[in-house]
Amino acid sequence: MEIINFGHFKLTSTTGIQFFANEEGQDWYDLRRGLTTWDEQGNFLTAIYGAWATVDPVTLKVTNVEQDPSRMVPNDRIVLGIDADPADIAEGMLYQEGSLVDAPPEPPVFQQITRRQLRLTLVRNSISLASVEAAIAAMPKGLSKEEAQIEWADASEFNRNHPTLLLIAAALGLTEAQVDAMWAEAVTA
Repeated sequence: MEIINFGHFKLTSTTGIQFFANEEGQDWYDLRRGLTTWDEQGNFLTAIYGAWATVDPVTLKVTNVEQDPSRMVPNDRIVLGIDADPADIAEGMLYQEGSLVDAPPEPPVFQQITRRQLRLTLVRNSISLASVEAAIAAMPKGLSKEEAQIEWADASEFNRNHPTLLLIAAALGLTEAQVDAMWAEAVTA
């Protein structure tokens, strides 16, 4: 798949007329005109590339994919011409080193759960409250153990990725996947 980077376009104004220009000062509309054909009524017919994409210059994620480049607004976007079918390019793909790659999956976002939800879920998954207290008691003396005791006894809400919760889960021998599954269950408890 051939990909041509036409540059990072920004809204520019000279003599009061606004247009989008890339780093080399090329006007997006002039550039696009030379790469597309139109009928006499001004309807889009074809473009030199099958797919066009805009890319966020910070995240390098594809933000828009079109067959007709006149449908794109490249304000603060990198514009790519791609020798491919637009269906082969998806928003969210990453533009890296001249290629488009699938973005890694987003990490899951976990809701906070209440003390009641946590304890019910533990018991429903055959983890006794006494075993949690025993795991905390078996931790080596120090700040982590004291924090775990306070969190277990006094917290009214729990965050999935809190360091103390992760320590207790590890002490109970729970895998990350098990904790994720129980967390999802706890949200509805």
